[in-house]
Amino acid sequence: MKRPKALSLLPVANIETIPSKIFPINEPIANLGAIYFIYVQDKLITIEGWLASFNQGQVEQFKLLIGGQEITDFDLTLGLPSPDVKEIYPYLDHAATARFRIQVSLQEDPEQLHNCLIILTPLFQGKEGQVLVTILNPSLPIPSEEYINYVGGGGEWFFKHFAFEFLGYFIQRVGLKPTDSVLDVGCGVGRMAYGLTSYLKPPGRYEGFDAVQFLIEWPKQEITSRFPYFNFYRVDLHNLMYNPSGIIKPINLVFPYADESFDFVFLTSVFTHLQPPEVRNYLSEIYRVLKPGGRCLCTFFLINKESEKLISEGKSSQALIYELEEYFTKDLNVPEEAIGYRESLLLEWITNYEFSIVDISYGFLVWPHGIY
Repeated sequence: MKRPKALSLLPVANIETIPSKIFPINEPIANLGAIYFIYVQDKLITIEGWLASFNQGQVEQFKLLIGGQEITDFDLTLGLPSPDVKEIYPYLDHAATARFRIQVSLQEDPEQLHNCLIILTPLFQGKEGQVLVTILNPSLPIPSEEYINYVGGGGEWFFKHFAFEFLGYFIQRVGLKPTDSVLDVGCGVGRMAYGLTSYLKPPGRYEGFDAVQFLIEWPKQEITSRFPYFNFYRVDLHNLMYNPSGIIKPINLVFPYADESFDFVFLTSVFTHLQPPEVRNYLSEIYRVLKPGGRCLCTFFLINKESEKLISEGKSSQALIYELEEYFTKDLNVPEEAIGYRESLLLEWITNYEFSIVDISYGFLVWPHGIY
């Protein structure tokens, strides 16, 4: 009998609404927030940010990890004014007082803590919320604005925020371990790899592949040179948007890795650009390269009653209004720009490939631009 392989969905609905249901293994309280400022002076670290929940009241405390060590002795100030958060997220609990400040005195010199991961776990009446993750004294540079714009834009702050937000998902929801072997399908310029460099350690390893040659060159030069257990590979994959001259069709793609090579496979904003036969091929390949008991996390645009209603009301940033065979799109000329799937059909495909679905997190893609 085959050992099960698990799949988590983060169905990025691009809809400005409260997440409706969450069925994860580790079910954190739903919240939004960001660490937007870290200041080091002498041996004092100051961490500032904001955090607010969906219908769970105000955060009461944080668990703090710095470099893998739990810190219990720190000064915490909660309830700082945040009119900007209230303006953007009026539906969050205590949004007007969502800012916080943490100050930590360390024995060692904080300047020596390079690539030091900071993980904040909010507590609501003793229950854990979604973690906030960032890094102290990063040694990695940030890609140029041209590269960042190619993979979604938002500038340096957004690049880092996105990388560490997903690292938080990987650690908290998927249970990623530093020694796991990881595959990033559609790795782009290495945005997810940027966050993972502060977490994965040998014998853990990272492999990523993408269709765009010039994007791959940056992480090869800047990441692999510093972290040789991070590797990037270019596949000449045909895509109307990103690589129209590519030779390999996605429906025929064989991932360039052996069977049962990885503990964890993830795809961010890949299935949102693939048509149905291509999705099914990718699901088959993900299953092939996962080890027994391996896990996968991926994002989709899901079509269900809630998202259909919001699309019809013009409240979705993805107007997936054209229904074609087995999928929806917002552009009939270039369907790959944004593709959505009926939830029931997608779940049928996933279970047909013998995955066990362990986590479906309905949400939206509204990022805290301008909240610093």
